[in-house]
Amino acid sequence: MLTTKISLLILAGIIILALSGYAFYLHRQLRNKLAEAKEKDDEERQLAQDNLDKRNNNIIADIRFIAQSLISEQCEITEGVLRIHHLSDALDIDIMQQQAFSTLHSHFNQCKTMAIKEAYKALSKKERFQQDQQRFRLEESHKDGVLKEAQLMIEYSFDNLKNLH
Repeated sequence: MLTTKISLLILAGIIILALSGYAFYLHRQLRNKLAEAKEKDDEERQLAQDNLDKRNNNIIADIRFIAQSLISEQCEITEGVLRIHHLSDALDIDIMQQQAFSTLHSHFNQCKTMAIKEAYKALSKKERFQQDQQRFRLEESHKDGVLKEAQLMIEYSFDNLKNLH
């Protein structure tokens, strides 16, 4: 009877050791999978950040190109302002709200509802003439301010993008 109890006790100990070993093995596997998942997640996050940075840098290059085109008079003021404003909004809608770009923003707000492309073509000759005259007056009154702000846009650091991530 005593040997039976000792045998059962030894058997119970072996079972407990075996289950403990198996639990340890499963724990290690889980820890390794979690580490792999974290590493993969970090890689994906870095890839997404790199893609975002590349996108933002392309938009910044486009903004600077259009601003330079405005300064060198290769682009009409209204077209350049509309393009810069839309591109800036794609980066951060607060850029154009800054006091330094108040003329660009003001010109944009006064021109954003003007008909363009097909809508412009659909206007009568009289309506097109009136819109063109309004646009020419706005361009003339904003020209100096827009060109100064275009130069500022070329030099703008876009540091605020670091806070968007």
